[in-house]
Parts: sequence; C-alpha cells; structure tokens
Amino acid sequence: MCIEYAEKLSKIIYENSRKNNCDCILFSGGIDTTFILMSLINEKPKTISVVFNESKDKEYIDYVKNKLNIENYEIIIKNEQEIGDCLNNVLYSLKVIDPIEIISGVSVCLGLKKAKELKCNCIITGDGGDELYFGYDFLLNRNESYLNNWLKNVLNNAFFNSIPISNYMGIKAILPLYSNESKELSLSIPTKCKINEINGKIYGKYFMRLWLMRKGLEFVALRNKTPITIGTGSEILLQSWKNKVKKEEIQEYKNKYRINFPSLSHFYLFKKGLELGIFNDELENKSNKNPCPICGHEMKGNHCKFCGTYIDEKGQISYYKDF
Repeated sequence: MCIEYAEKLSKIIYENSRKNNCDCILFSGGIDTTFILMSLINEKPKTISVVFNESKDKEYIDYVKNKLNIENYEIIIKNEQEIGDCLNNVLYSLKVIDPIEIISGVSVCLGLKKAKELKCNCIITGDGGDELYFGYDFLLNRNESYLNNWLKNVLNNAFFNSIPISNYMGIKAILPLYSNESKELSLSIPTKCKINEINGKIYGKYFMRLWLMRKGLEFVALRNKTPITIGTGSEILLQSWKNKVKKEEIQEYKNKYRINFPSLSHFYLFKKGLELGIFNDELENKSNKNPCPICGHEMKGNHCKFCGTYIDEKGQISYYKDF
C-alpha cells in the first residue's frame, strides 16, 4: 500500500516539472532529490550539486551518478573565497544572522548560479520532503497527536530559503515536494507509511525509501538523515567566520544592539550585514510580542527566524553556538 503513495508522489513531481518546463535539479544525493531525479529520469534533467571539502553528500552523489550514468555538474568549494558574492546575496535576500540558515542559503545560491550558467529554464529543489513526510529524526518517536499538529503547522508555515534566494537572483525554482498536490497527498498518507521500520531500524519518509529500494538504489534509500553542515561539508564556513572576529568585540555590540550573540558566527554575520546596510530596518523591528530571548525579534511558532533560536514544548532554548 505504501508504494502506491510513492507512485502518486512521483507523478506529482513529474507533472509539476512538466508544467513549469523544468530541466534542472539541485541534487544532494539525499532521499528527496534522488526521489525527484528518479521521477524525472526519462526526461534526462541536468543535476547540479554543491559540496565542500569533507562533504558526506559526495559519496551518495557519486553513487547515484555512477549507478544511473548521468552527467552531474559538481561545484566543489575548498575555501570561503570560492563562495564569491553568494554570502552577500543570501544576506540581502534572507536578512537573518542564523548561521545554519545562511550556510544552507550559500549552497543554494551556488547551485542557482550554476543553473543560470547552464541556462536552465527552471530548477527543482527537494525542499518540503522532511516537513511533509516526517524526515527529521526527532519526529520518529513522537505520538500521533504531535505528528498531526506538526503537519498542520508545516502545511502553512514552513519556510524554505530557496524561494527568496531564487527570487533575488532572478531564476525560477519550484518545490514539487511542497506543492499543493503534495500537501494534499501528505494528509492522506497514514503515519505507518511515513515512519516505519526497515531491517530493524526506524526511518522517516518510509514510503519514499521503499520506492527507491525498488528502483535499485538501496544505498541512498537507507541513508540516515544528515545535518546540512555535515552533509554539504559547509562547516568550513562556520570555522572561517568564527576566526574573523574576536570574542572580546561582542560586548560592545551586545550593549548597543541588545543582542546576546550565541556564537562568533552570528556576530560575524551581523557585522557583515551592518556593513552592507542590510539590518537597518531589522534593528528597529524588535518586538514586544513574544520577543526572542536572544535577539529580541518576534518568535513565531517558537522559532526566531532572525537568529535561529528555538524553544521546545518543555521551554528548553536551543540555537547554534560555538563558544
């Protein structure tokens, strides 16, 4: 039964791609983008991958490339200098200082730049699969009530940086896994087809993994969920940003802007944004309504978009920190 849902999702992806005349995929070798690729394999789309040194994604990208005999356009980043103007593009389009959101955006930007070079009509991203089909590890042991509330929230409120970044860069990007058709499908799929056991281990996106296994891609199908910093290898950016500022500098900015910077990377991105004139409005948008305990911006759904702070249902605060 679960395979039938995968076939429906594959058809949704195909129809969305055909309707938008898409010919390129931003490809990571993960469950979502491999599922998209296999749904469009007869159309021979171009695939574009962005990896940094020490990327965990690369072995999966190479596996799929060799298994399917496709030509993949791979961008390998060895140091911060090679990201060019993408950091500025991402800061301008997102207007946040959350380091994890920014490094994710830099990878997206690099892929979109390549898509423009290749004259892609449209590029497909894998955004939405983890949200609608329970791909995150922390969802695997949740009860049905929690999962239903999670799904209800992400159906309307999920944010994907590929949308503002692609708009800013002037290239069309589509998210078929987060399309209206995919949302409707997600509501119809029982939890046992989203979260279930394979070979004694519990996985999210179960029905998608089964489908990929039937396509002969078991190595990818049984891949664990990997944090983006490890998957892309983009941790080198975090280390580079950290090395560019001194901890002693933070106090002055903390007092002036009332931001309790949790990492040197947050601080570096904030200073960079100030230099570019990006955060002038943001500094005036502190909120009296549900303010973030770290930066003072309004929290929505227990999450602060500006600095990345999250407060769980037990009141525990989490954010990226490096000191």
